[in-house]
Amino acid sequence: MGASNSKQHSEPICIDCDKKTQKDLPSDNSSSASNDCKDEYARVTACMSEHKGQIGPCTEVWDSFKECHARNVKQR
Repeated sequence: MGASNSKQHSEPICIDCDKKTQKDLPSDNSSSASNDCKDEYARVTACMSEHKGQIGPCTEVWDSFKECHARNVKQR
C-alpha cells in the first residue's frame, strides 16, 4: 500500500537509562569490596565500566556480588 511511517532504530534502545533503575557501584570502602568479596567487586566495576553504567548486561556479576556480600554479613 505505501511506505510505513515508522522509523527503524539504528541503535539499541537503552533499557537502563532511567536513573531510578540504575544501581550505584559499591563503594571502595565497603567491607565486602575491600576484603571478602574483592573479586566480585572487581567484576562488577569492570562490567559496569565496559557497559557504560548499564545494569542489564551485568546482572549476573551483580547477583554474585550481592550473594557474596550477604554471605559475609551473616558470618559477622
